[in-house]
Amino acid sequence: MSPTGGSGERPPSKLGDTIFAVAHVLALIAVFLYGVVALVRGNRIRFFVVIGGLLVYYLLVLHKPVRKEIARRRAGRSSR
Repeated sequence: MSPTGGSGERPPSKLGDTIFAVAHVLALIAVFLYGVVALVRGNRIRFFVVIGGLLVYYLLVLHKPVRKEIARRRAGRSSR
């Protein structure tokens, strides 16, 4: 007998989602620091390419989910 009520599917893993998110945040921070180190060493072009890439990544991948999460949290706060 399945512990999930017979459907055979497991519920989504919150721990797995958290690990995935933390790994990606750390990777984004590492890329940002790489750009800052390039700037400190005088390589402005590399800095702007890295920062531009991070900006494009944010706009194409992260912006919509971030806005949804902000709206979700505001809705949750106003209902209390």
